[in-house]
Amino acid sequence: MVNINKLIKQLSDDDTKKREEAILKLGELQDERGVEPLIKVVNQDTIENRTYAINALAEIGDHRALETLIYCLMDNNENIRLAASRALGKFSSPQAISALLVSMRKDPNISVKSRAALSLGAIGSELAVEDMLEESKLEHPASLLYSIESALKLIAKNNGYSSIDELAKAVIQKKAKHEGEISDQLSEKEELLRYPNLWPYIRKYVFQQLEGIQTILSIESNEQIAEKKIADILGEKFYKFVDFLARKMNTVFSDYQQDLLWQMCWDTSKPIRTEIFMMIRDHRREVDEIDRYKIWLEKIEAEKEAAEKIYGEPVMKKQVPVETQEKEELSAADLARSISGDIEGIMKKYSRWKDDVEEEDEFNKFGIDTK
Repeated sequence: MVNINKLIKQLSDDDTKKREEAILKLGELQDERGVEPLIKVVNQDTIENRTYAINALAEIGDHRALETLIYCLMDNNENIRLAASRALGKFSSPQAISALLVSMRKDPNISVKSRAALSLGAIGSELAVEDMLEESKLEHPASLLYSIESALKLIAKNNGYSSIDELAKAVIQKKAKHEGEISDQLSEKEELLRYPNLWPYIRKYVFQQLEGIQTILSIESNEQIAEKKIADILGEKFYKFVDFLARKMNTVFSDYQQDLLWQMCWDTSKPIRTEIFMMIRDHRREVDEIDRYKIWLEKIEAEKEAAEKIYGEPVMKKQVPVETQEKEELSAADLARSISGDIEGIMKKYSRWKDDVEEEDEFNKFGIDTK
């Protein structure tokens, strides 16, 4: 069985050939544990090994490598840029597509430009089609034009079109429809924002839903779980809140407007979420510190017992600092439970939100509980 940790350690070997062997093997294994070490290789090894590392990252396909690969498109060495343009063809993100389009248009080396075009074809996204069609009409070397045409044919095939012309017509139609939808959505957004008390009602709803959140997060110490619970709480009565606003505004909200209202509620909760997450991180650090102290004290006790067995007499216990003794008396559970009081303090800072608008009875009428 291959030892991944051994291969990662080998990336720091003084022997260039041994580093090369490790790079190639990590790419072959496609193990995600190799991503960060390979990124370091890309940033500091020989040109040849950097190229191998870029190829290995492409084989692994982890998006943590995306930023590094995009940065490599600006490298002074054309071999690095060529390898990066090839590697980015394995990533379908908009960032990769955008970077490859820039490389196709502006890289000084024709081979890199052509490789970027072919990688766009490999990705197969229609997002690149309009820019590639424009480039295909310009005066470029035959090799680049051939690469662009090959890429467009591949995109057409992968998206179910029989030809580049059919692909082009479809892209134009989708663009027109998309622009029309954007225009409609802008109009709907402006209509929604014209309501004068919209934000005060949103702030009130967010505060009322989160006011008792400490009872749910009192023993939580994980940000992802906390964020999910906050989203669940905000969403619990969201549609009742939407109905309430629709009655107040004497309107019917479109799906897009309802999505906007949810985003407004979520964005409004951001300062509260941020403070809660900072507090959770602080508590997590304290819990970790306590755990380290306990391990240290257990080690001291084990050394003491071992010494007593050897010498046959009691060994003086090492003096434990006062602050350590105090920390030892606290348990991780105690710290986690103390989160409840901290969250309550955070919520008090935002209690003014519930007074932004009156009409308590109307909130209750449509199912929005008030405290």
